[in-house]
Amino acid sequence: MITAEEVCVRIAKKLGSKANSYTLNEDTAFDSVGLSSLQIADIVYTIEDDLDMEFDESKAASVKTVADLVKLAEETKQGSAAA
Repeated sequence: MITAEEVCVRIAKKLGSKANSYTLNEDTAFDSVGLSSLQIADIVYTIEDDLDMEFDESKAASVKTVADLVKLAEETKQGSAAA
């Protein structure tokens, strides 16, 4: 499973040197740190690949914060375990 800290590390990598300007945590909104929709999608797809799962596209598109993304990963994992 993925944690908020792991998502924050991925965000920091995308932001590069600008990451030091932000406090990244589970409440961090992706758009508040200046990530483009393409960068957000890249983070989501990378997490899907790393966890070997596929998120529901409509739910993934509505992810706004780090906590939302962690919750989506947990829900997807539980859903695939039940299947």
